[in-house]
Amino acid sequence: MLENEKNGLALPTDSITESAAPSSLPSELPEWKVSGIFASHMVLQREMPITVWGWSAHVGAEVHGSWDGESVDTTVNEKGRFELTFSPRSASLTPSEMTLSSDYGCDVFTDILVGDVWLVGGQSNAEMNLAPCLVDTPEIAADLTPDIPLRLFRQTQVGAASHTQWHSTPSPDIIDPDWTWSLSDEGSARCFSAVGYYVGRMLTEKLGIPVGMVMMCAGGACLRELMPSELALELGYDKGAGVPIAGYYNTLIAPLIGISFKGQIFFQGESESIWEDTAKTYAEDLTAYVADERKRFGIDFPFYNVQLCSYLPEGAELFRYLYHVRSAQHRALSLIPKYYLSVSRDLGSDPDYADWAHSIHKYVLSCRIASQILAVEYGIGSLADANPSLPIEAMSDGQNVRVRFDFVGKGLYTSDGGEVSGFSFGGKDGGLIQAGAEIVSPDTVRVSVPEGADPSRLHFCYANVATLEEANLCGNSQPLPAFTVEVK
Repeated sequence: MLENEKNGLALPTDSITESAAPSSLPSELPEWKVSGIFASHMVLQREMPITVWGWSAHVGAEVHGSWDGESVDTTVNEKGRFELTFSPRSASLTPSEMTLSSDYGCDVFTDILVGDVWLVGGQSNAEMNLAPCLVDTPEIAADLTPDIPLRLFRQTQVGAASHTQWHSTPSPDIIDPDWTWSLSDEGSARCFSAVGYYVGRMLTEKLGIPVGMVMMCAGGACLRELMPSELALELGYDKGAGVPIAGYYNTLIAPLIGISFKGQIFFQGESESIWEDTAKTYAEDLTAYVADERKRFGIDFPFYNVQLCSYLPEGAELFRYLYHVRSAQHRALSLIPKYYLSVSRDLGSDPDYADWAHSIHKYVLSCRIASQILAVEYGIGSLADANPSLPIEAMSDGQNVRVRFDFVGKGLYTSDGGEVSGFSFGGKDGGLIQAGAEIVSPDTVRVSVPEGADPSRLHFCYANVATLEEANLCGNSQPLPAFTVEVK
């Protein structure tokens, strides 16, 4: 249980202004209501069964569905819910139409595409809008066209926080009726997750198939607010920071349970770095979170995480245990199956940028994420070229520790061409002792053990402001900074 409560990291107010809307599902069962996750312009997941659901007060009523030449029927069950399951389809750029009907209502959804659907989870750097990030990609800013087969489903932290009636109980439906599928036109794209938009656009361009991106992230969200209450309680949490435990799960994630999708992109952990206890248990908490989510969705989906970036000196003050979360994110590579990690410590806010916590450099990060996704999921490119350099072995002779890395491309090097910086040891009497290091082979760094250091406590990039200047080791062919990591 946490000893203290603080608000987590949130989006700037000019990025999230939105009026509250009433719940889309009344307290009593409606005559007819299809879940809000289904609408015109949606993308449905290829090569998986597609279940569409809704509610009706008329138990036993017959419900008919037709989509792209297939017809299915069901009845409203004793709880007032109906489900229709359509057969798997191949990817298609040809728009189709779906009709769902009973004697008590009818919905017709048009312009449906079949492709790959991706979820975007996490907190405010996952939610951060595309609009401010477009300064890095003026060519994309000039071409926010709805003509590409990218469709967007936006949910927001402000909407979730305002619907307090669902903070303690999972909402059965999308909480805001204004949240629906849209084309990736300029208006929709600019207020969508920057990472979600950039990655989605890259995937459509590389694959030539439709891609749907669904936001379920919330500024300031802690893991205990993104997970179901029973899991949070099991892990020892009984209160949240900005909302109650499970508050964002209940409002943003629970309504999606049942959809088919390809995988999840995730950017979260800043809030846990405020407290020592949550930072040091982050790897285990994240492992439990991913396992629970896979079980609830019934999909063993791949999970693409981001090792936290730098946040200027203000971040070092608020996020006191940032290094421990970064190390935990790295350690999760050995704990979570089908888990991948991108590095972003060189992509923090510029010193003269007013928002120290939300970097605009999301395009380069998205390129890194997309490179991993394309290599792993689609066989385009190589994961060896997409992964940051990763320490895989450390050997000590008492005076030196030799650290061998994987994913080094043509060989390790320093970003500035100078001596290796960023390695340190824990002191035998506490504290931290900086250590000299040199690259002795394409995949190996030799780190000298200073007097008073504990050679079993070696760190790379042990800093809250973890820029390339503080830790300049790089590798791979992209090139990429090496992971922040507790080596041994």
